[in-house]
Amino acid sequence: MKTFEGKTLDDAIENACQELGVSLNELHYTIIEEKKSLFNKKVVIECYYDEMIEEFMSDYIRRLITDMGFEIETVTYKQDGRFYCTIDTDNNSILIGKNGVILRALNFIVKNAVNTQFKEKIEISVDINGYKESRYRKVTAMSKRIGRQVQRTKVAVKLDPMPADERKVMHQTIAAMDHLKTESKGEGANRYITISYVD
Repeated sequence: MKTFEGKTLDDAIENACQELGVSLNELHYTIIEEKKSLFNKKVVIECYYDEMIEEFMSDYIRRLITDMGFEIETVTYKQDGRFYCTIDTDNNSILIGKNGVILRALNFIVKNAVNTQFKEKIEISVDINGYKESRYRKVTAMSKRIGRQVQRTKVAVKLDPMPADERKVMHQTIAAMDHLKTESKGEGANRYITISYVD
């Protein structure tokens, strides 16, 4: 985050765009101070642009994992309003953890760091050696298989607890299938999905 000031908001924004080398469309800003008096006018803004988030994520993750004694390579990008960081490492099984538990913790830590740094709710996703993509493909396939079973038997199926991101994939997959509905129940790590038949 960087701060800029001007006599008016437009002045402050123009100063920020010029120094950061970005257009108005690329700039995210918040007014943090505004003074208006007979002799003094001042507007101070705090701002950032998307590449600053990508750089922060990459640096933060690299520092975090290097401190744990692992070597990694990272690639960050933005897609559909979400910031992604993919990690390439030889220690993927350790950093992913059983059923992805370490990776989920890493996502939680990085998301909190990003939101604290940029003082906004920013959607992020961290993946290691394509683990999440592979999991999502498996969850999608499982959703379709169980969905067809419920369509055929009209008997509801209660699934084992799963992480929020995997539940989201399941909700989306089932929503595209006829005569089916999903419902999340339970709390925290015990939250699960029920797939039911509807006329």
